[in-house]
Amino acid sequence: MEKRKPAGLLTLPYHLHPVPLSLPGSLPRLPLRDPYRVSLHLDAACCAPRRPYLPLDGAFEPAFLRKRNERERQRVRCVNEGYARLRDHLPRELAGRRLSKVETLRAAIGYIKHLQELLERHARGQEGPAGPPHRPECNSDGESKASSAPSPCSEPEEGGS
Repeated sequence: MEKRKPAGLLTLPYHLHPVPLSLPGSLPRLPLRDPYRVSLHLDAACCAPRRPYLPLDGAFEPAFLRKRNERERQRVRCVNEGYARLRDHLPRELAGRRLSKVETLRAAIGYIKHLQELLERHARGQEGPAGPPHRPECNSDGESKASSAPSPCSEPEEGGS
């Protein structure tokens, strides 16, 4: 014969003891420090040291780790290749030194804006000399007055890998 639990018991994880709950309308008076009106009694076993995380489904098997690490290495290679290809399209003045990822993105943004200005001038018939990209006027904090986004006037971030 199967044992049935009384109707007012709360089912809890193995390390907690069930506590009878009252039926609605007859709530017991509990101390104010218990806002949920549920008392939980913990076993001493639940406080014993144990492994913080047990691997599930072989998540930390050597083969899994090797595959995960290889996927991450491949992802990083692809990102770095993308930055290298982007650097290849920047003006040759910037080829003299190694640009960080942040510097590469900022230089690309500036170069794209410069090319857009050239196209706009050409469309208006004001073809001008193809000089260095126009640097916007800067506030004292290094931000462009024309935009709230970081500008070419901002100091480059160090160690941008």
